[in-house]
Amino acid sequence: MDKKSEYVSSTEEVIALEQLLEKASGKIMETGAGFVHYGRKLDDLGQRLSEGRFHLAVLGQFKRGKSTLLNALAGESILPMGVVPLTAAPTFIQYGETPGITVKFQAQGREERFDGSSTEEMCSWLADFVTESGNPENRRGVTEVEVDLPAPILSGGVVLIDTPGIGSTYRHNTRATLDFLQQCDAALFLVSADPPITETELEFLSEVREKVPRLFFVLNKIDYLNEQELEEVLSFYKQVLADGGFWNNESPVFCVSARMGLEAKQAGDSNRWAESGMGDLESFLVDFLAKEKFGALSDAISRRAADIIDAALMEAGIAVRALQLPRKELEDKIAVFEESLKRAERERMLIQDILEGDKKRITAFIEEQAAVLRGEAEAFLKDIMSSEGSSRGAGRLSKADIQQAWADALPDFFEKKRDELNERVKALLVDCLTPHEQRLADLIETLRRTAADLFHVPYKPLGGEDALEIKKRPYWVLNTWNTDPLPVLQSIYQRMEGLVRRNVENIRWSMLQNLNISIAGFARRVRERLDETVAATKGAMDVAHERRNAQDDNVDPEIDRIRQRMKELDEMKSGLASFHTVSATGGDRAEDRK
Repeated sequence: MDKKSEYVSSTEEVIALEQLLEKASGKIMETGAGFVHYGRKLDDLGQRLSEGRFHLAVLGQFKRGKSTLLNALAGESILPMGVVPLTAAPTFIQYGETPGITVKFQAQGREERFDGSSTEEMCSWLADFVTESGNPENRRGVTEVEVDLPAPILSGGVVLIDTPGIGSTYRHNTRATLDFLQQCDAALFLVSADPPITETELEFLSEVREKVPRLFFVLNKIDYLNEQELEEVLSFYKQVLADGGFWNNESPVFCVSARMGLEAKQAGDSNRWAESGMGDLESFLVDFLAKEKFGALSDAISRRAADIIDAALMEAGIAVRALQLPRKELEDKIAVFEESLKRAERERMLIQDILEGDKKRITAFIEEQAAVLRGEAEAFLKDIMSSEGSSRGAGRLSKADIQQAWADALPDFFEKKRDELNERVKALLVDCLTPHEQRLADLIETLRRTAADLFHVPYKPLGGEDALEIKKRPYWVLNTWNTDPLPVLQSIYQRMEGLVRRNVENIRWSMLQNLNISIAGFARRVRERLDETVAATKGAMDVAHERRNAQDDNVDPEIDRIRQRMKELDEMKSGLASFHTVSATGGDRAEDRK
């Protein structure tokens, strides 16, 4: 099978699963008004599947050939390649039937779109937004750029991401790239022989490996080396990476000439494409990394969908049994279940009370850390002032010099402190919410089991809500730390206090906002999941009771209709098993897709 066929095959499988989810959703909704929320859950899974993408970032020092490598993979010279650094915003190269570029700005909802008639025109237009010459220090406030291309490698869901280069004269580029990485699925780290890997790159790698889920290495520009030189450079490169703990022999290091690969792709020369080393890299990205992700994605979604159908089948079984029972027996069972609902509501209120206490404790922690940060920031700025004075010797140090030194150092300092505090607050939130998650899950399962036992229908626990973790599209953060000069009449110490106060308050306010949103969101989810469980169990009982009150004894047609839907849903659940890539115990593929 050729590459294009493999891309198409992968896409067809995703489409087949989407269609099965859509069909199952329709059948569930036809069962009755009480089943609509199950159909919506399947619709949500279908949406997640369609949005599933493999996000691959390309990293490296300025002028290592990142843009050329991405152009070669995409088969078009769409990204600017030259001596001018890229600005602090990522470029997403994704599949689109019609070539085009969309630039998104920090200003709410503002976008610009360009549909060029040629690759050269598109590249020229793009340069005005993503290079430091066209958009110095990202003064236009570009948050991201989307490039749509009908390239085969992109049709299977791979999204290539060009990031600003590290080690250029623009320090904000490096920090923005680091903040972005943990949202990607994998990254390629690019080096070349001119010069070999630098101290700056090794320092960057130390931070990268803590953020990116999977990291792979590429040695570019091998066309400038003979066989012996390549062997020496590769050996040196591997040794440096191994000594730093960045690489081991189990991971490949790809040797490529991105320039040669781009020329080969544009000329349709498959032999030269293979000779450039780009063929091996492309195969690895598509055949291993992307397939691995999409296989896991289809597996997780199909299993979650099967759980949803199981829940709908249990409710349908309750509906059938409730319709079959005499009125008095049905009312007795409803009364027993309502006692369970009262206990569940008391448990929900207890969770809410404990949450409020947790929120107060974490708020106090944030306030305490903000006070500590103010002291650290003042000490940091005083150290800069002292070091600047020492470096000038006997020369007079102006307020403007100090202010500029502060402006250069503040963003990195506060971004690092913000990230550290954010991780600590997240850990506290996880610690306090995890027991509540388990309490909520136990509460819901108690209600479902009670309903199933009352009506003698098969009971099966719900799959974990967190079993399906689908990473959303990576997003880029533009930080706006306050480094503006303060009023001239203020002393340098007053200026320092003002800078510290404004930037610490920025961090403190965002942490408190995130805490409030997280706690409120969890409390809302507790209510919603309990309400949903009640609707899914007691709803069927209430419908049957209403029919009994209306003296409607002709329930056989309704029972037959529900049973027919149950049969159809059970068949669809069996169809979902063909998308399970591994068995429940982690063994081989459950079933080959036909």
